Amino acid sequence: DQKLFAGLLIKCVVQLELIQTIDNIVFYPATSKKEDAEHMAAAQVPSLVYNLFTSGLVTTNVSVPSLPICISFLGFKGKSKPNLLKQETSSLACCLRILFRMYVDENRRDSWEAIQQRLLSVCSEALAYFITVNSESHREAWTNLLLLLLTKTLKISDEKVR
Repeated sequence: DQKLFAGLLIKCVVQLELIQTIDNIVFYPATSKKEDAEHMAAAQVPSLVYNLFTSGLVTTNVSVPSLPICISFLGFKGKSKPNLLKQETSSLACCLRILFRMYVDENRRDSWEAIQQRLLSVCSEALAYFITVNSESHREAWTNLLLLLLTKTLKISDEKVR
């Protein structure tokens, strides 16, 4: 049992490191935390005007095919075990940041339809999962994810939302 537990623990730690590495490769390390703080501030002060696109994102230097591959590594899965909450929320946050960034990137215009389908799928799955969560602490862990999703959705042009 100890060997099995140690093996599972190592896999969980490695998975979280992979999630954080992808987030740091695609975005500068401090960007995600800064962005989360901005989303929280925006939720508390609705008239706050800020520009998330000046946050130093490096996604313009990552090739179009590479980002979807990175997203597939993150592996958001619903109904994660409670001890995997950090992986669940971190991977989904990184995935959403990448997808929303790609969806407004003019250099990726040819891929917008595929990105839109993936974005709709991920958002639908995430929201459907969230409404099934019964644990208050689990729901609280999702606060930043919901703020990220809603704030990024509000930043999309009306034309794209239609």
